[in-house]
Amino acid sequence: MNDLFLIAINLTRRCNLACAHCYMDAATREAGSEAELTTDEVKALLDQIRERGDDTMVVLTGGEPLLRRDLEALVAHGNGLGLAMVVGTNGVLLNEKRVAALKAAGAMGMGISLDSLDPNHHDSFRGCPGSWEKTLAGMEFCRQADLPFQVHFSVTEQNADEVQSMIDFTKAAGAHVLNIFFLVCTGRGESMSDITPQRYEQVLQQLVEAQDANKDLLLRARCAPHYKRIAYQHDPESPLTRAQGYEGGGCLAGIHYCRITPEGAVTACPYLEAEEGSIRQESFWQIWDRSPTFQQLRNPQLHGKCGKCEYQKLCGGCRARPVAMGNGLMDTDPWCDYRPEGGGIIQPLIPQLSDEIRWSPEAQQRLSRVPGFLRKMVRKRAETYVREQGETLVTPAHMATLAKNRFKKGMPGRPANVASIAEAGAKSISEAPSLPWTGEAQAYLDQLPPFLQSGVQQVAEDVARSEGRFEVNIKLLQRLESEDAAKRAFPWSEAAEQHLAEALADKAPQVRMFVQPTMEAAAEREVKRRHAQQVELQDVEAVTATLLAGVEWSPEALARVKSAPEFVRAGIKKAAEFGARRDSLAVIGSNDLTRYRNRAMMRAVMRMKGMGMTSLDFDAFAVAKQQVKRLQDNPQAEQRFSKIRDYVEGHQAPDGSGLGTLGHDLIERMKRELKE
Repeated sequence: MNDLFLIAINLTRRCNLACAHCYMDAATREAGSEAELTTDEVKALLDQIRERGDDTMVVLTGGEPLLRRDLEALVAHGNGLGLAMVVGTNGVLLNEKRVAALKAAGAMGMGISLDSLDPNHHDSFRGCPGSWEKTLAGMEFCRQADLPFQVHFSVTEQNADEVQSMIDFTKAAGAHVLNIFFLVCTGRGESMSDITPQRYEQVLQQLVEAQDANKDLLLRARCAPHYKRIAYQHDPESPLTRAQGYEGGGCLAGIHYCRITPEGAVTACPYLEAEEGSIRQESFWQIWDRSPTFQQLRNPQLHGKCGKCEYQKLCGGCRARPVAMGNGLMDTDPWCDYRPEGGGIIQPLIPQLSDEIRWSPEAQQRLSRVPGFLRKMVRKRAETYVREQGETLVTPAHMATLAKNRFKKGMPGRPANVASIAEAGAKSISEAPSLPWTGEAQAYLDQLPPFLQSGVQQVAEDVARSEGRFEVNIKLLQRLESEDAAKRAFPWSEAAEQHLAEALADKAPQVRMFVQPTMEAAAEREVKRRHAQQVELQDVEAVTATLLAGVEWSPEALARVKSAPEFVRAGIKKAAEFGARRDSLAVIGSNDLTRYRNRAMMRAVMRMKGMGMTSLDFDAFAVAKQQVKRLQDNPQAEQRFSKIRDYVEGHQAPDGSGLGTLGHDLIERMKRELKE
């Protein structure tokens, strides 16, 4: 049977973004094509699809389908026919009103593309600054309206390390499905370097293992038929080797899936651009049934390595990739890293269900309410589950158990009092749940001295939330390090050195420690702006002239400074004012103060790491004096250290744990004091 499980209708070539990988080579918002299918033509197509039943899911996509003003009317028409209607979008144009209209029209769900948890990377990939924030806002509107949505993630070499973080994000955001797309280089994507075959294999292995560990999330590899082969290698009895239809993982092109171009042409998939016919010239089903290309795909005679592979029935390779490389439809998939071992051909594992399993009328009624494209899969799962229980009758209780296990409403680790990701990001570290850390980031944290780990974790997660991130990765930590690393990238002229020394002459040593690296960095930015190779007097003068401007304080920020211990209060205030002048701020707010505290914390971390400190106790000053010249024979530094010791000893815990070594409890109390 060549049942049509899924059809994608590209409603338009217009798009509000310019994604680097887009197979459509989408034009700008103002362009598009006068030959786009009309509202009536799309409705007529939906009518034809319904002629053979309501088992087909229809994805309305583009370009950007939200640019079509008749989108809601098309959704409503398909929904009225009993078809499962889904919209594939970049999410940027979703707002409260549009989400409500789509839900009222009968949209079953939204597929929303998110290509990185790094806003800058996503915006660069999508070709539009600010798109990341708007996409996440679109997800939040869907969540608030209880309109289900899936996350679509396109894997490239640049973001492949974010797969696990994207899984965590999808669960936290309230989606139950994560579709991971692997690029085929066509359209604008022709100029991109695809993920390497080796990395392709690694990511698919990661997804198979992740699916085992995440029973409450459905992971689907798209344009990656190797997924089934890897699932079989991982576990020959894996449900992934049995799944059919939209969940199957293998390539459906021309077999159970096709797409319609904005002008009405029918193609096997978006990456196989050869047109098999036009719905403007003949009926859709005539094309579907008679296309020579579709017949080839349904009865493949594979060549090369694919034709010798024992997984050719289970996988079959991507047929678009050899075509994109200028080869034939049935040639070897160049992105498969597997070498056939010469064994017998492995057949897809389709369970044979006996007639002994019966359905109660109530369960049968419940099954009838399942969308058509999922009904066969749900039936097989339910009957398999009942058989495993040693029973013969499917009841509503069995179906409820399966639904609960597969699609849980409450996500593990998600606090009941946190209504959204945005709310969690707005809370302080003591209130918000801990963010996920990538493996590399966690390894970085683990290698720090124990007394630094808690502080670095707080700083990194505070910065991540302030930037709208949902995980801490190694790039963020490296950036925090580099931002405050006191390193000169350019040689300095004698006049520049002298002017800097004069500008800092009246600064206290503790203030100079904060201010000097920032001034040096600002001067070197001036050098880059001039496209020069050395810091000159004019660069330092430009910085000092800018930094002498006045700055004000918000009441909240000033209150925080006043609550700090007296012996650090002046230094905090001066360092923050310097930072504000550098950042061209007229008023220092509480968030600015937190940002400057974070920078100071990372600067301290780097210095203590460089000195080889492994604990934070009162011997640290002696270690610092050996390595920092300005602390040697410095009465002010001695006096400052004495004040710190007096403060710590005066604020020790009742059991004395604060004396000698700064323990965890004392560090937490100092954090609370700083926060308050």
